[in-house]
Amino acid sequence: MNKLLSYLFLILIFSSCSVKVREIDYAKAPKNAKDLIERVISKNKIPERLSLKGKVNLIKDEKDVTLNINIKYRKDSLIWASVSAPFGIELFRTMLTKDSMYYINRTNKTFFVKPITDITTFLKVDISFDEIQEMITANPRVLKKEYTFHIIENTFELNAKQVFYKVSADFYRILRASIIDGGNELNYEFSSFINQNEFIFPKQFSISVRSSENFEATLDYSKIVFNEKQKLPFKIPSSYVEAE
Repeated sequence: MNKLLSYLFLILIFSSCSVKVREIDYAKAPKNAKDLIERVISKNKIPERLSLKGKVNLIKDEKDVTLNINIKYRKDSLIWASVSAPFGIELFRTMLTKDSMYYINRTNKTFFVKPITDITTFLKVDISFDEIQEMITANPRVLKKEYTFHIIENTFELNAKQVFYKVSADFYRILRASIIDGGNELNYEFSSFINQNEFIFPKQFSISVRSSENFEATLDYSKIVFNEKQKLPFKIPSSYVEAE
């Protein structure tokens, strides 16, 4: 699985664009691409705790399936996720820490516990805990490129060779992006943003890839909770067999 398709497995994550953030006057429109990227970075606010519940619709190889998803995280320490069938039967559960990754497969009653460094081998992509955290909190960063800058109605656009971003002029968050990597094309879109407890977050996230393996996914969150205490149960049944 190439790097682009591996990103799809995790839904999304990109390398950061290192721009020193200065004091920004949001009352004035950005003057250029660098100015806009600074504003996007400044609006990427990560909560201490986050809980997400909803559904994910997957389309691949003409197969369409909808599953329930439950994600919880604690900033810089723990990521927990559970995926279940429509009638509530859990399929798998996973938990990541700075040191380890844990996985339980309910369908075949197996589990594994591995060092977090093995996540690169497991997902076939060089990715860190911090990058996964950015994905879960819906804070993708702009790829480092030389961009042209355009104002289109109530949005801003960044264009570079094989890369495109659309950014909201109201709250400076990425709304849509398209990235071409060789013969692969990745498109994603955030929509239905809410402003809750000073956090701007999308209730819907869609992603698609066009390559030798076409793939589409849409996440619809029905419940989004910031900075509340959470229960993160993760007990491996004694009857489960450790996977290789």
